[in-house]
Amino acid sequence: MKSFDKLKILDNINNIEVKKTINKFLDGLVSMEKNYKDIFVSNFFTPLEFKYVERILANIDLDFDIIFSDDDYERKFLIFYRDNYSLSEYLETLRFKDISGIEHRNILGSITHLGINREKVGEIIKVDDYWYVYCLKPIGTFLFSNGLRFAGQDLKLEMLNENFIPSNFRKYEDERIIVSSLRLDCFVKELARTSREIAQKFIKSGNVNLNYDECKDFDKKINDNDIISIRKEGKFKVDSLGGLTKKNKYVVNIKRYSI
Repeated sequence: MKSFDKLKILDNINNIEVKKTINKFLDGLVSMEKNYKDIFVSNFFTPLEFKYVERILANIDLDFDIIFSDDDYERKFLIFYRDNYSLSEYLETLRFKDISGIEHRNILGSITHLGINREKVGEIIKVDDYWYVYCLKPIGTFLFSNGLRFAGQDLKLEMLNENFIPSNFRKYEDERIIVSSLRLDCFVKELARTSREIAQKFIKSGNVNLNYDECKDFDKKINDNDIISIRKEGKFKVDSLGGLTKKNKYVVNIKRYSI
């Protein structure tokens, strides 16, 4: 494995939780190399964490696979290997039939209520009439044995024999907004359908993420493909800037995440 300066990598990370995650990841890589282990499986990474992981990968000459590499998936994990392996040895997939009123947050809440660390659970997605929950082994087995509940009823979980990993499943609702400026607070104002003053309060209180990182800078310039998350309002991708109105305001095409 190519050498890397662990302290230098960590010093460039401001987010404390991200720094802890990357530190654990680097320790795993070092342990694999020093002890000549055949396999190292990371935890699931958030999009923000994975930005740092991608930089580290450039300094690694081990063979590895990125699991859930499709852009539709936000949470990914890595398998480093010296020999062939089977994904089913490390990944488990649960599914259950969709029921009225259930949302992603309900399912995640039921999982974390059982004491499961979020880093052990990947995407929770809805495809057609089923919800799928991806877990590092043996978390899926634990959830299957203990069960998940919503609104007082048990969810009828299935443990799939083969991992089902669809592509192009992400659904969006296309919207168009008009902003007076490309500043973050202008976007939040329109996306949350509120006033500029309240939009700035959202940002100042840490309720707005830009590209998965908390942003408290009202004046931050927004670009194509930026992702804005507003707590309790949703997540939005800036699809493209569509020109100017007669009053020199910006027309912006937005994709609102629907799942």
